[in-house]
Amino acid sequence: MKTAVVSLLLLSAAFAGAQDASRQDPGLTIRQSVQEVLLDVTVRDQKGRVVKNLKPGDLQVFEDGVRQDIRSFKLILGREADSSKAKGTTAQPASAATSANTGSPLRAVNLICIVFVNLDPMTKLYAVRATQEFLKNQMQPEDWVAVFNLGSHLTVLQPFTTSKNEVLEAANKAFTGTTADFAQVATAVLNATPNIMSISVTQTGNSAAGVTVTSSIDVTGGELNPQAINGADIATGPAANMQRGDLAGQRRQFGGIEGMREMDQILAMIRQLGTLPGRKSVLLLSPGIATVGDPDMFKSMLDKATKANVTIYGIDVNGLSAELDQSQASSTALKHAAAVSSSQGAKGGSAAQNMERMRQGDTVADAVRTTDTQSSLRALSEGTGGFLIGSTNDLRKSFQRLIEDVDTHYEVIYHPASDKYDGRLRSIDVKTARADLNIHSRTGYFALPALGSTTQPAPYEMAGLAALNVPQPPHAFEFKASAFQFRPNVVSSQNDAVFEIPAANLQATPEGSLKRHRMHVALLALVKDSTGQVVDKFSQDSPYEITEENLIKARATSITFTHPLALPPGHYTMETAALDREANRASTSKIEFDSPEQKGVGLSSILLVQGLEPVNGKVQSADPLQFQPEPTQGKRVIPELATKLAANTSPYVFFVVYPDPSIADKPKIQAEFLVDGAVLSKQVADLPAPDATGAIPMVINTAAKPGDCEIRITALQGKSSTMQSLKYSIAAK
Repeated sequence: MKTAVVSLLLLSAAFAGAQDASRQDPGLTIRQSVQEVLLDVTVRDQKGRVVKNLKPGDLQVFEDGVRQDIRSFKLILGREADSSKAKGTTAQPASAATSANTGSPLRAVNLICIVFVNLDPMTKLYAVRATQEFLKNQMQPEDWVAVFNLGSHLTVLQPFTTSKNEVLEAANKAFTGTTADFAQVATAVLNATPNIMSISVTQTGNSAAGVTVTSSIDVTGGELNPQAINGADIATGPAANMQRGDLAGQRRQFGGIEGMREMDQILAMIRQLGTLPGRKSVLLLSPGIATVGDPDMFKSMLDKATKANVTIYGIDVNGLSAELDQSQASSTALKHAAAVSSSQGAKGGSAAQNMERMRQGDTVADAVRTTDTQSSLRALSEGTGGFLIGSTNDLRKSFQRLIEDVDTHYEVIYHPASDKYDGRLRSIDVKTARADLNIHSRTGYFALPALGSTTQPAPYEMAGLAALNVPQPPHAFEFKASAFQFRPNVVSSQNDAVFEIPAANLQATPEGSLKRHRMHVALLALVKDSTGQVVDKFSQDSPYEITEENLIKARATSITFTHPLALPPGHYTMETAALDREANRASTSKIEFDSPEQKGVGLSSILLVQGLEPVNGKVQSADPLQFQPEPTQGKRVIPELATKLAANTSPYVFFVVYPDPSIADKPKIQAEFLVDGAVLSKQVADLPAPDATGAIPMVINTAAKPGDCEIRITALQGKSSTMQSLKYSIAAK
């Protein structure tokens, strides 16, 4: 056994070699800077209108229930948002003391919802042109736009995005068909009266000798209104009038049903959008809406929109058209009601005429409810804090006003009372003593220090933070996370975090036409010191496209991520969230590890080796898993985090020895191999000379017998020694 151990150690020495002496180990600077929170606050009155006359004392900010000191307060109008952000200007201070460096900006995320409802082929073209015109406006990075189709429920055509091209593509594809809309069947029907049918029966002769009975049918109604259809090439014969009158009658009879249907559509939209966070601005592209004519029901709908933080900007897709004058159609219906009313004093009349008199109230309600549908769209818009864009083909100025309305807000800056950045969710509550105001802002943020070039987490990082912050963190699939120490020192040690996700645990979504599958994994890890302060963050978002012939092989492997970091001596915790983005699942883990202080000869952690991969170009000394075996190409160790190994496995381990330059003696290592607690072999061997960075990387094979195995490595140099061990098991054959 002694000879075998010596041969293994001599073999491992061949892997060690000189590295690039010009590269130095970068240290991690843990910044404990004073940060401030920049909070966007939108304030609206009870009717949804933006309030622009507040003073700093009108608002109070609470973080985790503790009132915060507002250091800066300023109204930012929508037209000023671009210039202020471009110039990097800050808000005016509310007090004399304010910091020039503001961190953690909590911009108000504006959700802009483009909603198509009741479009036909003609109005759809106008709606697409209106969407194109809207997208010409300059929007803020926090303005997210989505496209919906509104039927019995809200259907997503394009999820929220900041890409104008994606929004426009969705708008071009939106088509709801040519379903009948009783409120907008045709211009002629809107401006025609219902048919009035009267039957006259005449009896002549002596009843004793016999009588002659004659009957006649008189149909009136359906005639065109020349004021509204002046010069139109439309049939005006008796047959056309009868058909048109029947349609107008159907529209009156079913107007209440149509009004309820369209109000139900709006209520469904409010309910679904109400589940989204923050303020929702709805661009409702519609030919108008019908209502049931009940003011209480309409007010209830407006109240629900206000509570759901929904502001509606109605866009009449009829535009400016001489052929479709809804106010003229309403006037026609009202004139018909007036004519019926004037005949009330007349005696007699046919049964049909008397029935029409009884329907006078319905005719008036119909004129208000279903004929002038633009007025209902206007009332819906203004009642929720928006405004109507209608009777115009020039949308540019209206959309500029809309964007300004959406982006107008107050910018509030405060310094958090807590200076602990532990990655946890901090709640924010903005209050006011005025009962007539509705306040909208971020309800919280994740407390993270400034560890990189940006303080804004990416969307997948937000999902990872959310998974780590729930009371019971999810664990939908298995993965492993570990941390290893390299280049130990008295002041700071080089460490490496390793994450391993079996591909078999991730969803592979087939793309049949392309003969491939998609996998998408994201990772977020927070490293915290013994006080709970976040000192390092690592994140990775990795989509994969796998051909069908390689799928089985790929699913048998693991996806490995590594992250180098430098830590002072101490005890640490690493919280990790792994996201399967194809399956919309998450798993979390929490491990503890130490970065011990070492003096004299240094020794890294010992880790199992899954494989070695070539390094393109020079090895990076910042990555402790890379080394340069001269004269061959550089290598990088792929760690194996699993410690339960299959039978017939021939495991290898990797570690690095760091000789102490102040000790004249040459370094050695002592290797002990144990199986089931019994020492299998023990050997001391000399080491080769260190590389240019002062390290001696080692890759050696270890005990491969079934059972509970352990390898103990002791670095020896003069009277100095350091020991590390690794336990693993090998299944029986």
